[in-house]
Amino acid sequence: MEILKKIDKILNLIRVVLIVIIMIATIGMCTTNIVLRYVIRSESSFRPFPWVNELMQMAGIWIAFLAASMGVRSNSHVSLESFMQNHVPEKVGKILKKVALLIVLATLAYLFFFGIKTTIFQKRSYLQNIHLSYAWFYSAIPVGCFYMFYEYLLILIFGSNPFAKKSEEACEASSGSF
Repeated sequence: MEILKKIDKILNLIRVVLIVIIMIATIGMCTTNIVLRYVIRSESSFRPFPWVNELMQMAGIWIAFLAASMGVRSNSHVSLESFMQNHVPEKVGKILKKVALLIVLATLAYLFFFGIKTTIFQKRSYLQNIHLSYAWFYSAIPVGCFYMFYEYLLILIFGSNPFAKKSEEACEASSGSF
């Protein structure tokens, strides 16, 4: 269990660092283009970069997939827990939850596999305004699906993610820091 805890810590750190770097880059690119477009527009040699919009769209894809996996980790996605508790017997509810998790895992495995195929296929396609392969952006699909698969697998095995901070602990930690 200690090895799994260390692996989880490393995987989570990588995910958080990626999100922070992508967000900082996105904000920086957007701010730079706004300044170039509206503040320094009289100087003809300083024009907005035409490739920023493409990169920001692709960064949004990365953020969506990585943040979705963080939502799985913190149990923030919409579920039918209250419906199951109120209208389905407990034993049936547990079975349905396991079946639903297996369907989700199968779907994520499918998306992971075809995401890798698509990433490899897009290796020689480039963005219109910058010589950057689409593969960098399509790789968000298998990376995000891997993280979600990992989080859902922990939920399937342990009932919930044993390494994620519970919502009460997170609230106490954040309120105690002020």
